Amino acid sequence: MPIIPPDNSEKHFKYLDSARGIAALMVFGSHFVARTFQAKMNVHYFFFVLNGNDAVSFFFVLSGFVLSYKYVVLGKPLDIKKFYVSRVFRLFPAYFLIVLWSALYTFRNELGCQTFKDLFIFNKYEFWEEAFLLHFHNKFYYPGWTLTLEMVGSFLMPFYIALALKNRRLIPYFVLAMLIIGNNLCFSYMFAFGIIASCYYSEITGVSFRETKWFKYRYPILIASVVLFSIRQIDAISPLGPSYKDLAAYLGIDFFTYTGIACFVFLVGILHSKRVQRFLENRVLVYLGKISYGVYLVHVVVINTVYLYTEQYLSGSHPAASFALITILVILAVVLVATILHYCIELPFMRIGKHIAGRMKPSLIIGRDID
Repeated sequence: MPIIPPDNSEKHFKYLDSARGIAALMVFGSHFVARTFQAKMNVHYFFFVLNGNDAVSFFFVLSGFVLSYKYVVLGKPLDIKKFYVSRVFRLFPAYFLIVLWSALYTFRNELGCQTFKDLFIFNKYEFWEEAFLLHFHNKFYYPGWTLTLEMVGSFLMPFYIALALKNRRLIPYFVLAMLIIGNNLCFSYMFAFGIIASCYYSEITGVSFRETKWFKYRYPILIASVVLFSIRQIDAISPLGPSYKDLAAYLGIDFFTYTGIACFVFLVGILHSKRVQRFLENRVLVYLGKISYGVYLVHVVVINTVYLYTEQYLSGSHPAASFALITILVILAVVLVATILHYCIELPFMRIGKHIAGRMKPSLIIGRDID
């Protein structure tokens, strides 16, 4: 089992918050560029930097690490019911608000009594399925599929943690089994990648890590990981061909398989490198990490709302200047709305969730000394 650090207090990883913030910024940037340029020019090269499609892989891998660290590394007991309550209050309230906003934005030109009945009473447009993250209904807020996966992964997490506590060597075999099966368990292997990082946290952050065979080949591994992370964009520019795609479909492998592996390598590199951690602990990046969930949630509807009232100016006499101004407005609006969402919705409901969990009676407990 992993060695428990002498200081058994819970640690807050500011540099991982920053890394999550950068991933959220990549998603935001990719949707903004696609919204503006997709129909006008080839933007595939932009997406090597703003690879929003695959930045979500980092969210899942990072969630696996952050959610398991407290129990796998620090050895604290996990109460399943309290864990679930905390996760629901962490993820759901802000998401619900954005789905509601997105639905109202969709029907902005026909808001009325009948529209409200169709939406909320008769459920004509399956609003409630989407609002409660059921069956991948994403008509109003299309990035919501990732929240469904995050919630599913959160509910499966206690079982993965129990497996890790039983024997950490079981987790890589679990990942291998999931890769063979494919994505039938909703990207479970990505969360498991994060748990592997927890299981080997002491080794990854220790001096002895530099003496391993993996560290010797760190640069080729990092370059290969960058290529894997960009494989979707490489395919968009130079298609991999039908033979590969037929084989990948047969094996149940998609681009997220590669980006999940790449994000695991990135996470290990961040956990080990003090230099990278110092860079990520920049105040601006830390703040971006703090509001990253809000940035991810609000950016689509903010982009659409800003463009609704400003896009007409792009066809004026100074389109370049207009676009620059709109870009600044979108960035400021996303940061502002995400900040409001963080302090007015996320934090209060997180406190409510912790309060409710703290008053609950113990349920099924998972821990090293628990059978």
